[in-house]
Amino acid sequence: MKKSLSFRAFITAVCVAIILLLSIALIRVSINHSREVTTSLSEDIVASHAEALTGRIGLLGTPLATLLDTLAFTDFVHSKLDVKDRVWLGTLAKILAKSPHLSTLYFGDENGNSFVVRPIYNASDRGRLSAPEHSVIMVDYNQFNGEQTRIFFDRNMLVITEFLYDNDNYDPRVRPWFIETEQGGDINVTEPYYFYFFKHFGITFSRRSLDGNSVIAADFTLDSLDDVMAEMAYSADSKIYLFTAKESLLASNQIIKADDPSKKIVLQDLGLKAFISNLSHVNRSDGESRRIDWQGQEWQLIITPMVMSEYEILYLVNVVSLESVLADSNDFYNDLLLISLAVVVLSLLIVIIATRHVVRPLTFLAKSLKDIQRFSFKRRTYKSSGITEIDQINETMLMMEEVLFNFIENLKQVARSTAPEEMSLSLVSQVQDILKSDDCLLFTNSLQSRGEFSLAAKIGGYGQMNLQALYDSTPAAFQQSIYELSQNEMIRLSTQHQAGFMMPLFNRNKQNTGALLICFNDKVNADIRGRLAFVQEFIGFNELVLEHLETAEAQTNLFHAFVMMTASAVDVKSAYTGEHCKRVPELTQMLAEKMVADKGVFSGFKMDKKQWEELLLAAWLHDCGKVSTPDFIMDKSTKLETVYDRIHEVRMRYEVLKRDAEIGYLEAVLEGADKRQARMHCEQLQRTLESEFAFVAECNLGSEFMADDKIARLDKLAQRTWLRTLPDDIGISHQEKMKKIAQTLPAIETVLTNKIEHLYAWDEKKKLPVNGLRDFKIKQPEYQYNRGELYNLGIKAGTLTAEDRYNINEHIVQTYMMLDQLPYPEHLKNVPIIAGSHHERIDGKGYPLELAGEEIPLQGRIIAVADVFEALTASDRPYKEAKPLSLALKIMANMVKDKHLDRELFDLFLTTGVYNQYATEYLTEQQIDVVDIDSIRGIYFAMSEQSSSILEQ
Repeated sequence: MKKSLSFRAFITAVCVAIILLLSIALIRVSINHSREVTTSLSEDIVASHAEALTGRIGLLGTPLATLLDTLAFTDFVHSKLDVKDRVWLGTLAKILAKSPHLSTLYFGDENGNSFVVRPIYNASDRGRLSAPEHSVIMVDYNQFNGEQTRIFFDRNMLVITEFLYDNDNYDPRVRPWFIETEQGGDINVTEPYYFYFFKHFGITFSRRSLDGNSVIAADFTLDSLDDVMAEMAYSADSKIYLFTAKESLLASNQIIKADDPSKKIVLQDLGLKAFISNLSHVNRSDGESRRIDWQGQEWQLIITPMVMSEYEILYLVNVVSLESVLADSNDFYNDLLLISLAVVVLSLLIVIIATRHVVRPLTFLAKSLKDIQRFSFKRRTYKSSGITEIDQINETMLMMEEVLFNFIENLKQVARSTAPEEMSLSLVSQVQDILKSDDCLLFTNSLQSRGEFSLAAKIGGYGQMNLQALYDSTPAAFQQSIYELSQNEMIRLSTQHQAGFMMPLFNRNKQNTGALLICFNDKVNADIRGRLAFVQEFIGFNELVLEHLETAEAQTNLFHAFVMMTASAVDVKSAYTGEHCKRVPELTQMLAEKMVADKGVFSGFKMDKKQWEELLLAAWLHDCGKVSTPDFIMDKSTKLETVYDRIHEVRMRYEVLKRDAEIGYLEAVLEGADKRQARMHCEQLQRTLESEFAFVAECNLGSEFMADDKIARLDKLAQRTWLRTLPDDIGISHQEKMKKIAQTLPAIETVLTNKIEHLYAWDEKKKLPVNGLRDFKIKQPEYQYNRGELYNLGIKAGTLTAEDRYNINEHIVQTYMMLDQLPYPEHLKNVPIIAGSHHERIDGKGYPLELAGEEIPLQGRIIAVADVFEALTASDRPYKEAKPLSLALKIMANMVKDKHLDRELFDLFLTTGVYNQYATEYLTEQQIDVVDIDSIRGIYFAMSEQSSSILEQ
């Protein structure tokens, strides 16, 4: 074997990576330092801009302060000033012309008088002031509660026009610039406010006159400060704002538009209040600088206080984009990256050369690991790399890959198994493949008896082995993980094999569920013994799968048994149902089997195990809603029958009337009437009463059609009255008592009546759901029950009222509502619609969804045929006689003709003899008669051919 080198000899290559990491760290530190320097520099630049702005503001404000001081010493503040003095006006006009940021000069005194001078620079100003042509200055001279005069002057200070005007009693004494200006000659500066006359913001400078009785003021526009702000911008996207101490905006390099142009803009309006709580808290000497996240990016916020005077402090707020601030730093970063990239490339060349002997085997190892990660196992050969540690790792990896390959293949086989039988066969097959055994057998037990074993699957050439004998003699062996059979035990089990192992299977409750018997014709070597532990782990997975399949099968059996129990409960509930719910599934299965075997119309119809389960469960549950249908309606054999037959109440009333007739006879005799005539009258009345009751009793049977004359007679005799002397609202339930209307006794009542107490409102649980899962088209009557005596006796045919008929038909609605509540697995999700659609009709006139044609599931149409045939031929219904086979088929043929049943399904039912197969098992001998198939088919095919002929014409 070629001499190997230690892997340590190649570890020096790691140093290259360490150098790279150090380089990256140094680059990072350099960049961070560069950014800190850049940020500090930006703060210094902003501070210098603040100083410059302070100077600029000083240059703007100093002349204005000087002007106010000068005017304070002149007659400008005296009422004796001649407003038309050309010298004064010329001087003021020159001052205003050289100071475009001054918009107005004015004064006000303690008496409310004021003097205002406004320059007119262009046509726009003249339009706004309604000034005449060539006007250059406008003077308003206002005497409080006196005359207000407006004068326009030309360039030579000559009066162009002069007139009186109304200034709405303008009083300067209530203006902030007048009130806030204190004695002593100090200049006062107002907060920014909107100049309505000029339609922009500005501030007002003011001071008191020498005598303190007047205030001189000048309006200062902020437009010039905005221009200064624009010149001071650090970068194109930097934002600069100048605020007063009260957070009012003086100027900015940004164009700020407000919904209301007259509204003063403050710090809050700019979205900066979240980052600047109070400007007055900012340190006067150092200011404030920090980073903020604003408007979706990162900014440097720099606040610089500007001390204008002892009482006036302005705040310069710079919001600078870090992207702009760090632009140079980023360039430096890019240069460092290029240098680093060069270093990395050089280092990679060194590493490639130094690790040449390591790369190939490591690549092989990496591919093996990736294959394992992707569960893509391959058996490959490995060439030695000359490095001891790497060769050992690869050899181990190859061994692990082969083991995993075998394990995954076994898992795939297990995963494909969907039944215990398939799972068992897959298990013994895979175990034999792993261990190369000669025979492998799987024995299982049941939930009912864990100590009784039966063969579940086997592979190999040897016959049966009696594992039960081993369990009976050595039960402790079945509690071990791997049990090696002794020679005596092998002889008892098999005379052909030399060695064998038994591996018990357990569920999660540590209960023994079976055992795996593995037999060898020869002695077992160390390699096979080494694989036994792997097989034990492998069957551990199979134990869970088998347990799951056993549990799933038990749950499925339980569900099926519960379904059958529900159907049986429906059958037992009413004799009128017989064994309908039991027979329909059997008849459904007979017809479906013929459909699967059919080579004609239904040649494409196939059913797998899950579809069979779905169909048969739906058939068993098709009438489950009948559990909610009252027995007294299901079993209603007469018109007046409810829980009992109320004909007995009517009979008792007529008995009372007959007794009344007898009493009337006796009373007449006592009063001296002719005894013979009285007796004849009594007997005649009694015969009439007996005749009337006989008619009522006949109507109650419902065996004959109720013609109009019968109904008229019923209404007439219902007018007969009888006297009730006992209260009818005692001894009854609270619910019944609530319906009673108070009456004075004795009460005269008719022998037949419809009372309000006969009407029963719908139980909330039985009302049709609104916006439910199904759109039921079946119409619900106004009342759940109507037990009116005349109403019931007047039923035209049969014994059921419209309410009774609905309550019976409503069972299919309840079927839907019951079945829609169950959480079905995917393959059973159509059980509700299949079970619930057997009362739909091909022509769409069925119920409860009024589905038509192909809208009705094919499985539902199968159950419909079975349902009708079973109902017609059933001999266990007390309310009707069982129909002969031929008559039942003719009735169904007419139902096909009337597009009630599916024609192709019924034709298959007829031609394949399904009806005869069912009749042989369930019908009585008297019912089975001769069936003329051609004649019966002619009923619906003749109609079909006639319709086709009409369409062709």
